[in-house]
Amino acid sequence: MAPRASASNGRRRAAADSDDDDDRRQPVAGSSKQRQKNQANGIQAAYDAELDALELDHPDKTLRHLFLQTLMSRKVIPLDTARELYKHCVKLCKVKHPDAFETFVAELEPGLSLCGLDIKTTRDQDSGASFIALVNTIEDEVAKLATDYKAEEIAFFRAVVDKIMTARKLAYSTPSDEAVRLAKAPITKANAMQLLTSFLANGWLSLHSSGRLMLSPRSLLELAPYLRETFSQGEDPNDEDAPECEQERTIVDCNLCMSIVTSGYACPNKDCGIRLHTFCVAQRLGQDGRCPARLDPNNANACQQIWPRDPTTRKFYGTVVGVLAFEEAGDDNDDDDDDDDEDDNDMSSMAAGSSAVKGKKRKATTSASASGKGKGGGRKKAAAPKKKRSRANEDEDEDEEDELEDDDDEDASSSAYGGRGGGAGSSPAARRKRSSRAAAAAGTRADDSAADDDEE
Repeated sequence: MAPRASASNGRRRAAADSDDDDDRRQPVAGSSKQRQKNQANGIQAAYDAELDALELDHPDKTLRHLFLQTLMSRKVIPLDTARELYKHCVKLCKVKHPDAFETFVAELEPGLSLCGLDIKTTRDQDSGASFIALVNTIEDEVAKLATDYKAEEIAFFRAVVDKIMTARKLAYSTPSDEAVRLAKAPITKANAMQLLTSFLANGWLSLHSSGRLMLSPRSLLELAPYLRETFSQGEDPNDEDAPECEQERTIVDCNLCMSIVTSGYACPNKDCGIRLHTFCVAQRLGQDGRCPARLDPNNANACQQIWPRDPTTRKFYGTVVGVLAFEEAGDDNDDDDDDDDEDDNDMSSMAAGSSAVKGKKRKATTSASASGKGKGGGRKKAAAPKKKRSRANEDEDEDEEDELEDDDDEDASSSAYGGRGGGAGSSPAARRKRSSRAAAAAGTRADDSAADDDEE
């Protein structure tokens, strides 16, 4: 019995040793995260120690350089973000008694003016969010882009700006595919797409959720003199480009903040030139919603229009200005109406030509059937041409149906790109084309049916 007891004890000890080895090999829960946390803390401690050991001869000067370099790299940034960046720069430069952010920016302006630069603030036209930007003040024309772009690229940018500013229905935007078509040699369409991406990245353009390109806050700030000089209308009584009514002027300043309005509302009265940004409407109209033109003491015949009010949000609104102008009108097609009229004329000519051809065929069929009745067996001989004629008609109907389906596919693809297309994924021009073709096809089938009846 003793040898058996010894063997049993040996097995127990071996099993216990094996369990201990497994426990040692099994990783402790959370040890990986703990190591990462300790590593991050060590890096931060080394970074803080390096900063503590760093001695700056001119902390205030270094603070100005650091903040300006940060602002230059980011082009346009939200005002709240700028404040946080300033606090971080103060910490890095170890400035003991920093000035308030507004005071710090004001002290930078005299030195920046010597370099032709300035720090300006602007607000988003819809949300009212504040932005800050470092802009050029020496020459605000688009030619200042020459530092980053070639001459032909500047010309392409000017064409895009012109397309945006002269958009129909006060939309102040253009689809991206329309902007690509503005490219001229030596710029290819592929290069144009890359340039648009660069303009967006550098803050010269903004992309709406609908896929339409707009002028960015940076462009409205830095290019304001160029826009006023190029697109102002109605200031000269002899100006040939003067709009038909005050509401259709291209360059109009907000009646409250005095910045150019490319998104917001215009007074519903077409003879009134008042415009307001979306975030300025509530503050300017007050509670009665009367047009602010009445506040001008020098205008005896001031507009007395009362702006409509949304029953749900209780907010005043006027004629939509900006990207939403197309959605308000239910038409997002930038093509001119002349093109649609030409398409309608072409379709009418095609339908008239098809009817004339069918009329000739019907006359020929009637004469052939009349001659066939005077001869024996003429009815049987006329049966074969009838079958051939019906097959040809079927082929023509199938071709017309294929063309209609191709038009539907083209409309669907155009609506999917850049948010274009009218209701149900098709433009009014395409719907008119389909209706004209359908009418022509229906007339063809009616003519064939009448011809078959005549033969019988």
